[in-house]
Amino acid sequence: MKKEQNNDAPSTFDEKWLEMSLLDLWAAGQETTTTTLYWAFSYLLLHPEVKSRVVEELLSITKGQRSLSITDRPNTPYYNAILTEVHRCAKIIPMNLWRNTSEDTMVGPYLIPKGTAIAAQVSAIMNDETYFEDNYEFNPDRYFSGDRVEQMVVPFGLGKRACPGESLAQAELYLIIANFLLRYDVTADPEHMPKMRAQKEFITMRMAPSYHICFKRRQ
Repeated sequence: MKKEQNNDAPSTFDEKWLEMSLLDLWAAGQETTTTTLYWAFSYLLLHPEVKSRVVEELLSITKGQRSLSITDRPNTPYYNAILTEVHRCAKIIPMNLWRNTSEDTMVGPYLIPKGTAIAAQVSAIMNDETYFEDNYEFNPDRYFSGDRVEQMVVPFGLGKRACPGESLAQAELYLIIANFLLRYDVTADPEHMPKMRAQKEFITMRMAPSYHICFKRRQ
């Protein structure tokens, strides 16, 4: 960038673009995963029966002798269902990124003129009662019905413009939450329980409300 500026060469990249790129890397690469972790522990603390059941599954795999590995994923169906349900219920990015139509487009009976800014509301897809019975309930068991409703959980978007960091984020969540549960007995502080209403929004993210969490090292 400085070289182009020194040579008076035309460029579309300037300090403003640099600032926005750095913000994108920070928000998309770190803050989204952190926010999902906040929500995940919220749901586990509010549903101790789910937490107990998943700890049992994790211990059956590791025997309490090792950390969970990403290669264990095929053997942890209930834990996988919990992560899917966390994404569905948390909906940390309710709206996908904006796009502009490159030409006049018909969507059903509606004309979308060229140059219109459009975005998919992924939260509506993941909360559609057509596919999710009791759609406001946190229920990992819904994914064992055989209806393949997990295909409707699309927190990372779809297609060629889906989040490029999906695989990394999913692996991080899988390993971090499970290995916390294996190492610690995680409980809530009754005086500072999690709440399901989003505390605030940061850029496009739904932030989890603050709460206290207690970690007791397992023997």
